[in-house]
Amino acid sequence: MRGVADQSVCSPRPDGSRIVRIAYFDCFAGASGNMILGSLVDAGLSLDALERELRRLPVSGWTMSAMPVHKRGLGALYLDVSVPGEDHDYDHHAQGHAGHDHADHDHAGHATGAAGVGHGAHRTLAEILAVIRGGSLPEAVEKTARAIFHRLGDAEARVHRQPVSEIAFHEVGQVDAIVDIVGAALGLYMLDIEQAYCSPLPCGHGTISSAHGSLPSPAPATMELLRGAPTYDVDVDGELVTPTGAAILTTVATFALRPPMTIRAVGYGSGRSDFPFANVLRVIIGDVTETSNASAGASPDEVEQIETNIDDMNPQAYEHVFERLFAAGALDVWTTPAHMKKGRPGILLTALASAERAEAVIASLLTETTSIGVRRWTARRAVNPRSIHTIETEIGAIRMKVVQTPAGPRARPEYDDVKAIAHRDGTALVDVMRIAERAADEWLAANAASVVADA
Repeated sequence: MRGVADQSVCSPRPDGSRIVRIAYFDCFAGASGNMILGSLVDAGLSLDALERELRRLPVSGWTMSAMPVHKRGLGALYLDVSVPGEDHDYDHHAQGHAGHDHADHDHAGHATGAAGVGHGAHRTLAEILAVIRGGSLPEAVEKTARAIFHRLGDAEARVHRQPVSEIAFHEVGQVDAIVDIVGAALGLYMLDIEQAYCSPLPCGHGTISSAHGSLPSPAPATMELLRGAPTYDVDVDGELVTPTGAAILTTVATFALRPPMTIRAVGYGSGRSDFPFANVLRVIIGDVTETSNASAGASPDEVEQIETNIDDMNPQAYEHVFERLFAAGALDVWTTPAHMKKGRPGILLTALASAERAEAVIASLLTETTSIGVRRWTARRAVNPRSIHTIETEIGAIRMKVVQTPAGPRARPEYDDVKAIAHRDGTALVDVMRIAERAADEWLAANAASVVADA
């Protein structure tokens, strides 16, 4: 994702370390395409330069504007891409974050016919990718934008149980959504962001308006995109995370706590709706120092290990408990069978958390389980550096976890993506995994040098 605006950001230092620019998306009110883009502009991305680059796309008739707003007393930037003739006529104020990023992309009525082909609002994935290629954008930007749309296509295919090639996008095929997605890829590039991270995502409930009537919130496509991402429920009747927002963040960002960083800029991107809380997305941009031994082996850090014994809780509740612990900031959670007093079978529930998130994890554990107390201590761990890369394979876009080990980099496909493709295509999981692993090996062989250089 690196751009050219500040080459000194990543220059090696005398001790072999280097400064890396990162972005952390703090999505306490959710996320949409224009909220992400608005936050980047508010954090210092030049709106004029962004629009100038976006005008290279072979689509016309759109205008971009940015307006300062206040949400619950918090100042933010509302960025809007307007396209006369393509703007939606749903009740945006009640249902969505923004006027051009909504949940439904239900294509069942148009998926197999020619009605969507060539129609500005009903583009196929191939047509959208052709638009992106036609922009002659930097290779890194084009690669990121294509990966985002491939994830959208895979999600839609799973929702409608149809091949990706037969899906005709409605809302996310419109010009404003294309501008949002390509704009997000451009913004990260122009700000020299090498790594992006994201907080857990809140989800509302109720129903949302769409091109084909009412759908549950979160929208089906959003739920597919959020497979494997940490989420939590918020008592809000409406849409907090849109498909475009979910597609961008699950492609470009790693879901984790905000890394230690020197903060350089903070930006707030506003949604259109009004909620009981400030409807804004915050991006925090800063620098981290990567030492020269990061690629040579493991680096130590400290975590808190939290555990408790449980022998009186319904086993069905553990899935929910795991979700809440991860949402509270747990780094890992697991259970171990235990033999309790009086011969009762039980469970040893263990969680790892940073010192900053330990209290929140403990509070969640004591709230969501029948436990009346926990044990905690500080543990030191050695961690191999890792990163997430989305690659295109013959069966669709798959996220790969690349781990730097003392013996060199290793790439493994993300299980949730492999499982989703197996369900989508009705293919045996082992066969999909074999294809994904082969693609990971081929990708790593072709990119090993750059992966090591970036570590």
